Amino acid sequence: MFREKVAKLTKVMFTGLTMALCVTAFNPAVAVKADILQESEPNGNPGAANQLPLNTWMQGTISDRYDEDWYKFTIEQPGETYFELGAAASNASSSAKWGITLYDADRHQLFDSYAHYGKSTKTGWMPGTYYVKISSNYYAYGKSGTYNLMVHNTPSDQWEKEQYYKNKNLSNANIVSLNKQYTGKLYTGDDVDYYRFKLKGTNGVSFRFIIDDAVANPGKWRIDFIEYSSRKSLGYYYITTNETLTVPRCCGDLIVEISSPAYMSAKGDIYHIQATGKLGATEFTSLKGGTAKASLRWKKVTNATGYYIYRSTSRDSGYKKVATVTGKTSYTDKKSLKNGGYYYYKIVAFRKSGSKVIKSAATASNSTYIYKK
Repeated sequence: MFREKVAKLTKVMFTGLTMALCVTAFNPAVAVKADILQESEPNGNPGAANQLPLNTWMQGTISDRYDEDWYKFTIEQPGETYFELGAAASNASSSAKWGITLYDADRHQLFDSYAHYGKSTKTGWMPGTYYVKISSNYYAYGKSGTYNLMVHNTPSDQWEKEQYYKNKNLSNANIVSLNKQYTGKLYTGDDVDYYRFKLKGTNGVSFRFIIDDAVANPGKWRIDFIEYSSRKSLGYYYITTNETLTVPRCCGDLIVEISSPAYMSAKGDIYHIQATGKLGATEFTSLKGGTAKASLRWKKVTNATGYYIYRSTSRDSGYKKVATVTGKTSYTDKKSLKNGGYYYYKIVAFRKSGSKVIKSAATASNSTYIYKK
């Protein structure tokens, strides 16, 4: 596994760096085999970085303690990304180690570790251009030799769109939906993750926080709920286990802020979240009987996909669904109402979310007299 450095590597400035940063033609890598590419020297700075295709092995060599290999790669779609680095088969040294550092397009450092062989934890780095620097590890005392490097990437709309922590705020929060699970990770102790649930009207929401099964010794997270439009705090919680929280009612969009100050030590721990909206019940506004028909009207429910109409000849039992109504809040029932007498109705609002259907509580029963045809 990768181990984080206790102290950052000293940044080495060298003649020609400024000129190198202005180079726009990046070195192509050279194919060694069908399944591996070979670095192309010189690639000792970002301006000379080799293009590194995702999910493709790259082989390179660190010749001395001052050598650096730079690579450039592009993430086209949101998803999960992790790095794999290790000694090439031709490198027999068991003490060989390499430093690996990740930067975004603005040269913000995102990741800094060292390894003889290892895989980084998965992170949902947002689409964009990134640079990877491979260097001789301080503890290797000189040559590290030949290594293999791969940037693994799998597109997914489940992961957060991670970026440099100082660029994150409420306004560029991850836009997410109710009733769908999302995955995130605080990549550094200063990182804060923001999620914005697009809602309408006044909402009641339950929030589920799940620690990933791969996390053996979880730290502690702080979960803040914020009303987006007013920036009003709706409360916060500290979590060390899987929890389902009830969010105080908010008006409009909901922001969920996830953090873990250094003393809580949840940095690097993968988590999953899912918010479920509580669909409000509707109310009858009118119910009128006629000759072999009944006319129903009711109040609109925010975020409802439609309404189920239930009918019975008894107030307390025997209700069966007679209609599904979408796009309006009225219905005229003419199904099998030839016999006169009292009929009882209930209405249930529903919302579709993928393959799931969320139902509200039913209205109180309401009755009307139907005349024979």
